[in-house]
Amino acid sequence: MLAAENWATEGLSIMNIPNFHDGHFDGLRISPNKLVELFLKTQDGQSFILVLQDVGAMTISEIKQGNIVFDLVFRSAEELTRSDMAELYGVDVDAPQATDLLRVKREEGFQLLEINASYGAQGSVLFQTFEIRQSTPD
Repeated sequence: MLAAENWATEGLSIMNIPNFHDGHFDGLRISPNKLVELFLKTQDGQSFILVLQDVGAMTISEIKQGNIVFDLVFRSAEELTRSDMAELYGVDVDAPQATDLLRVKREEGFQLLEINASYGAQGSVLFQTFEIRQSTPD
């Protein structure tokens, strides 16, 4: 499990991901082609778009005005758990379906992004690849 600012994995180049601690989650856009864009801002106001590709499942709750990020945590396929599958797919953690989903998602190379909040939006996104782009301020 790696915090976003230290993230690197096989199949991805080492990315220079800013530290979003005490930054802001400004919203998201869900595209029909399994693409999710998360709009983030660092504590000093720099704007970024975190683009998650081939999204398999997502659950984000508690979105509020003024969402404050505690941290973003990326987990590799090997670090996925049955609890993750239960949360993302609404199945019982001890059900055979959770175990089957875990096996399949690991085999397919899915990764997980955890959004942990100091205030507001929190959740998880199961995805295959990502990129981060700096964007222009509002």
